[in-house]
Amino acid sequence: MKSIDKPTHYQICLQGKLDKRWLRSFEALDVTSSADDETVISGAFDQSALHGLFNRIRDLGLTLISVRRHENHTEPFRKRERG
Repeated sequence: MKSIDKPTHYQICLQGKLDKRWLRSFEALDVTSSADDETVISGAFDQSALHGLFNRIRDLGLTLISVRRHENHTEPFRKRERG
């Protein structure tokens, strides 16, 4: 198996808070809302699943802010710094 085919942990940040209707699209994933009006989706994805998630985000008309790859998913993500 190529390394790109192995699941890797990602944190995907979207603009705005999702209502219950939109959250159903991401039921199997860890979804949290931040105080600064963003939604964060976290989970382990291989490349195919990650692109499928991007397609779902696009189809829902959501604004993608950032995507972060995390090699060691046992350590928590640090809050993104703005600047």
